[in-house]
Amino acid sequence: MSGFVREYIGNLLYYIGASIIRSRRNLFRKIRHSLKWVFVRVWRILKQLFRFIADWASDVWADLSNPFIKGARSVKGYRDMMEEIKDAPGRVKANRVRAFFKYGFIWNGHLIERFLSRVLPVFCLVICVFVVRTVATLPYAIKVNVGGQDVGFIDNEAVFDDAVATIKKRIIKVDDSVWEPSAVLTVSVADSSEIATQDIMANKILMSSGMDVAEATGIYIGGQFYGATTAGHLLSATVDNIIEPYRKDAESMGSDVTVRFTRNIDLVNGIFPANSVTSFEKIRDMLLSHEEGPIYYNANEGEDIEDIAKENGITVSKLKELNPQVNLSDTVIHDKVSLLVAEKDFLASVKTVRIQRTVSTIGYNVHTNVSSDYNLGYYSITQYGHTGEKTTVTEIEYKNGEVVRETVIEETITEEPQDEYIIIGTAGSSSSNVYGGSLAWPVTSFQFVSRGWISGVHNGFDIACVEGTPIVAAESGMVVLSQDTNYGYGRYVIIDHGNGMQTLYGHMNTRLCSVGQYVERGQIIGLVGSTGNSTGPHVHFEVRINGERVPAEPYLGW
Repeated sequence: MSGFVREYIGNLLYYIGASIIRSRRNLFRKIRHSLKWVFVRVWRILKQLFRFIADWASDVWADLSNPFIKGARSVKGYRDMMEEIKDAPGRVKANRVRAFFKYGFIWNGHLIERFLSRVLPVFCLVICVFVVRTVATLPYAIKVNVGGQDVGFIDNEAVFDDAVATIKKRIIKVDDSVWEPSAVLTVSVADSSEIATQDIMANKILMSSGMDVAEATGIYIGGQFYGATTAGHLLSATVDNIIEPYRKDAESMGSDVTVRFTRNIDLVNGIFPANSVTSFEKIRDMLLSHEEGPIYYNANEGEDIEDIAKENGITVSKLKELNPQVNLSDTVIHDKVSLLVAEKDFLASVKTVRIQRTVSTIGYNVHTNVSSDYNLGYYSITQYGHTGEKTTVTEIEYKNGEVVRETVIEETITEEPQDEYIIIGTAGSSSSNVYGGSLAWPVTSFQFVSRGWISGVHNGFDIACVEGTPIVAAESGMVVLSQDTNYGYGRYVIIDHGNGMQTLYGHMNTRLCSVGQYVERGQIIGLVGSTGNSTGPHVHFEVRINGERVPAEPYLGW
């Protein structure tokens, strides 16, 4: 029975394997036939395409060449005919020549027609390309016509708009009316030498506007037009005379000093309306006048807020501060608006900016490690500290000779400081009295008492010590003051012991406690130094009862 099963399974596996191989072969055969079919069809299409292209090219070549081939043959035939009839009568010759050309045209006229059918489209295309390229490369410009009179050419409409804006800035308003030119803009061909700039176009428009005009020099302060005068050379000299003394002062300040007017003063030569031209004396007096204010700037839509502030010698934040009612949150102006740029100022204020570079010292930190691994009185500097160095660049701004602003624009550390590390021993510390008083002696060791209580002269008890000697709390209590000063007690600490008693420890080198900290009697609170009003290392110790200084000697048992 088992042999039958093995035989059956073996035959089954054989048939399965044979079927898979047969199926695979059939699949590859079908793929091969399919690819062959596709290749044959594609090749037939390409062959038909190539044949069509070859036939078309042959026809085109025949159409283009046959007139010349036939023409050459006709010339040869004509020569042969003339040779043949050279001895014939004139009438015969005439009839033969007429018949030659008549039947030659009848038999070969279609060749000319086919030749032209091939050549004319190409010729028209070449002409079209030539015309388009020629027209496209012509120097087009915009022709400006004002009041029926052509005034010139410009590159684009923006130049015209800028020219109109320039003209409006040359007009001193006497009412709310707004001048607008009656202009027509058309596209035309113009030579590049005929194209006008903004200022030239403004002059031409003014001369063609029908207004009374004059050639003069206009003065603009902070972008605002203040008038024009025919004495431009005198006006320029006056402006130079105003700023020259400040330039001379700047020379004595060294390098990195710039001098300019707070609000830019620009002198522009051009054509101005006659009612905007005034006497030189009037403009000079205006420049040299006393304070004027408030001063406004008429801003147009699209103007940059930062440029407006810079033009008028103020910061953007100051501009926003002066105009809280105007939305200046964006970078540009969205509507025409009048901005306050100075509440009160000289019209021709001069601004001097000096860049000052200073080298200063950077202090180092002192890190104190109070350790019970060392005996009381142990004091060791494991790493000495040293100061660093930094360079500060400060922009100092003067207005009319007076300092108005100092701004630090850069700080560079040229040498890093190195901190100092100190170890102080506390092992064996106790709150026992040294001399039997109620308060503990405020230092762990000392050299001598340099000065005691002197009524009206000295209100404390001075104990001379080696600098860095630990200072301890004379009694348990709460630290109520811990601060540094450059005078008096220098670095000092005050501890409140309750019942109206406080003790003070002055002239410390280092404070080791902070306000609000509770300290135990004998706990180290600082190190002896010579800070404040001191002539040498010592601790100034005071006892205060209900806020009144009292002699410390009885409390210390001295």
